[in-house]
Amino acid sequence: MTPNQQACSTSAPDTQAPRASDAQTSTTRRRVVQAALGLITGAPAFIHAQPKQIRLIVPLPAGGAADIAARMAMESWTQVTGTPVIVENKPGASYLIGMQAIQTAPTDGSVMMHVNSGMIPPQLTFGRYDMLKQLTMVGKFGATPAAIFVKADSPIKTPTELVAHLKARAGKANYGCILGGAEHITTVQLLRSNNCVAEAVGFKGGPDSVTALAQGELDFCVTALPLMVPFKGKIQPIAVMTDKRFSLAPDLPSFRETLGRSGSALEYYGGFALPSGTPASIAESYYNTLSEAAKSPTLINRLAGQMTTADVAPGAELQRLVSTDLQQWGPIASELNLKAN
Repeated sequence: MTPNQQACSTSAPDTQAPRASDAQTSTTRRRVVQAALGLITGAPAFIHAQPKQIRLIVPLPAGGAADIAARMAMESWTQVTGTPVIVENKPGASYLIGMQAIQTAPTDGSVMMHVNSGMIPPQLTFGRYDMLKQLTMVGKFGATPAAIFVKADSPIKTPTELVAHLKARAGKANYGCILGGAEHITTVQLLRSNNCVAEAVGFKGGPDSVTALAQGELDFCVTALPLMVPFKGKIQPIAVMTDKRFSLAPDLPSFRETLGRSGSALEYYGGFALPSGTPASIAESYYNTLSEAAKSPTLINRLAGQMTTADVAPGAELQRLVSTDLQQWGPIASELNLKAN
């Protein structure tokens, strides 16, 4: 055998490893195919395959701040992935109905739930669900403050005037809230620290309570600031329940400016979760999708129009936030003994 013949023989495809140039070509082709698939589906290549359709459970009435933010996020999600998302509102029983719905859902990523920080106090006060044990967190999405609202034509213009009004009514005043919810506990703290008394009237969510407020059935309510948008001209915020003014509503004072350190601040954050037992790979993939969706300038601007920022953080951070708030709210919930009420 000549040297040339030997060389040809040892270079046969079934006996010699691919050349470096061949491997590079193969890798390049594979990346091109992956990128092409991403373009075909409308999704970046790092986002894994999703079900043909996703159901999103929102444990609040349609039209509320959390519901609107969730729907906006899912519209952007669909634009990124091409996957349609069907929103199902399941309000009532202080979030229990929504939590029960997610417990019976499959763990294949076909059903998600929108969660919010307002769900934490009812867990403590009623003990009928456990967010940390019954949910697999996808990620945090969105943030907005609570605000003190009065009827649009109310003579009350500041928190100080509200305190004076409540004292003048000597316990005959009332306010709306989700019983056992963050708004309920925050309002009780606000009343106590200012030596006021008012009766709590329970509603399924913020839209129901501000509707009653607009109709003159309530004296005031503490609920999400974004509700000032759909109820413009019917209700009026007099302060945000934060330590400092909110960047998206700089002309609206913080309640600290007139009431000092009385009561506690209330800021809402939202997020998305899957049923407990969902594989971590699905949760991580969905967080990648959420992060990509949140980059949309259209979404950011639309959220700003609803007094909400497009904050995003991984599922582990959402888990940490919920855990921290459970510890913070625990002693307050026990002290108020709202379960007995």
